[in-house]
Amino acid sequence: MGFGLPNALGAAFEHPSKRVVCFSGDGSILMNIQELATLADYNLNVTVILFNNGHLGLVRQQQELFYNKNFIASKFITNPDFKTIAKGFGIRSFDLANETDIRGTLSRALSEKGPAFVNVPIDPALNVLPMVPPGGSNFESIGE
Repeated sequence: MGFGLPNALGAAFEHPSKRVVCFSGDGSILMNIQELATLADYNLNVTVILFNNGHLGLVRQQQELFYNKNFIASKFITNPDFKTIAKGFGIRSFDLANETDIRGTLSRALSEKGPAFVNVPIDPALNVLPMVPPGGSNFESIGE
C-alpha cells in the first residue's frame, strides 16, 4: 500500500509524453497524498483512478475471510473528500458518484494533458480475488 502514486510519478518523469494511469485504493492514496503536490507542480500526465470503499480494503477482506469477520481498524471513521483535496492541489478532479456521463468523464480524465484525479466509489463488501491466504504460498491462492 502507498506504492501506486509515487511509482506513477516516476513513470511519468521517465516518459513525460505518455499518459500514466495509477489505480489506487483510498487507504493507499492516504499514505502518500502529499505527492499530489508533486503531480501538480510538474504538471505530469498522470490520471489517478481512486477506488474508494472507505476501508483498508485488503485488510477488511482478510478479516472477513480468515478472521471470522472480526473487523478492527479497517474502516475509516472519517473518509476525506478526495475530489476536493485533488482540486485543492490544482488537479482536474472528478467524482463518478456525481457524474451522469461516466464514459465522457473518464475519456476527459485520460486524454487531456496534465494530471487528473477520478474518485470511483465502490461497495465496501467487494473482494479482490484471487488472493493468497495469510501464511500461504502463491500455490494456495483462493478465488481463482
